[in-house]
Formats: sequence, C-alpha cells, structure tokens
Amino acid sequence: MYQDVFDDKKQTEMRKYFQNDLSKLGVIKTYRKNHFIDSNCCNSFAIVLKGKIVKSIVSSQGREKQLYILRPGEIFGEMNLLGGGALHYVCRVKENAQISYISKEVLDKTIEKNSEVYKYLINSMTRKFHIVLLQLTNNTFNDSRGRIAEALLRLTACSDNANVEENTSIISTVYTQNELAHNVGCSRVTVTRVLKKFVQEKLISIRNRKIIINDMDTLVSYTDRIQ
Repeated sequence: MYQDVFDDKKQTEMRKYFQNDLSKLGVIKTYRKNHFIDSNCCNSFAIVLKGKIVKSIVSSQGREKQLYILRPGEIFGEMNLLGGGALHYVCRVKENAQISYISKEVLDKTIEKNSEVYKYLINSMTRKFHIVLLQLTNNTFNDSRGRIAEALLRLTACSDNANVEENTSIISTVYTQNELAHNVGCSRVTVTRVLKKFVQEKLISIRNRKIIINDMDTLVSYTDRIQ
C-alpha cells in the first residue's frame, strides 16, 4: 500500500552509512530500557546503533502522541541541528540501546569531504515527514477502525522485513496496545476491541507478540486515505 511512500532501498543505504561509517566519529553512550533521552540539543544529532527508541510529543496535560520508532542506523535530532530552534520531543528507550552522538563540527567536516551525507539527512527528514503526514490524515479521515487498520498497514510498510508486494506481512517491531493507542490517537480499550475484531475476522494474527497481517486488501478497504 505504501511502497511508493517508503523507499526501503534508500532507507537501507542510509542506515548502513550512519551505523557503519559516520557513527565511528561520534561519542557513544548506552541506555537501559525505559530511560528518557534528552533529544532537544541543537549542537548534535544521534545515531541509533543498538536497540530501539520511541519518539513522541507530549501535551501540557500529559497526553502522548507517538511519532515513530527508530531502529539501528536511524537518527534523531537532525531537524533541530539543521533547522535551528527546537521543538520539545520525548525519546524513550524501548529496548536497551547504544547511541552515537555526532557534533555539528564533525558533521560539517564530514559533509565537506562527502556531500552524499546531505542525501541521507534529507532522506531521514522526508521519511519522518511522510510518517507524520500519514498520521495526520489518518486521524482526520478515519474512524477508530480505519485508524487502526491504516496504522497497521503503515507500520508494516516501515518494518525491516515488510513485503508490500504480497497480501501477507509482519510488523517486525513489538508494539504494546498502549503504544498503538498513542500512535493512532485512540484509547487502549478501543485498540483492544478493534484488534480482537480483526483477529476474529482473520485479518491479522499475533505470534510471539508480533502482529501478522493476513489480509491487507480488507484492511485497506476499511481506510480512507490520501490518493
């Protein structure tokens, strides 16, 4: 469904460069699960080397909206570094993580030698823009069933082993029902009810806590999305 939106080849190339090459020039730190990372520094950006990081925004009343989950080779903080100013994001360690912090000085020197780095930074920011745009349109156009169906399709397309050419695929990252609720803007009770209905309809199944999409076409039919 989203093969034209998420270019897996470009994403894989970007992740390999950041993880295998640029990360060696940074300062490496390790974090345990559920640790909160300060991601609002404007003097560096971060490369995920191990584990997974959940990036969210939180309202003044404590309501959370999950934006995306970052995997090894993916980055955060590049928008604040390159764009100036800072929006307040919350980054939580979902799995024990190792992070490489690249300073602006190191980045500038690297770009002087290899302008291809710009391409990878733009790819990262564009992908995130697409994810947030799809979340926005999902919340605008769909009811709760459609929101959850669209989220499952989007998360499948963003997965490591997604195969969008077939009607069956798997969401490679384990999502709790709370995380799905924060992702789609529904209550946990609603997420539980809709997922149970999808299982009964054999649209999805759950194995080792991972969601398997068995019938993409029917899930797509539940959604109202960008043409």
